Amino acid sequence: MRMPTFDFECKKCGYRFSEFVSIKNKDQVRCPKCNGNVQQLFTGFLYITKESSNSSSCGSCSGGSCSCCGH
Repeated sequence: MRMPTFDFECKKCGYRFSEFVSIKNKDQVRCPKCNGNVQQLFTGFLYITKESSNSSSCGSCSGGSCSCCGH
């Protein structure tokens, strides 16, 4: 079973960390430093399909409109 990596920030001490956790259990994550409540940080991600990986000249192209390579 694959689990995604989520980024969190502690609401109590401000510690930022990443955690491998299932989507259904991400609300149960606590800060590893102070055991405080955390909030999920939203980070970017890269999505590449086999079809677009050969035709893209930049890392952020998703096959739609792209300012760096013209796709």
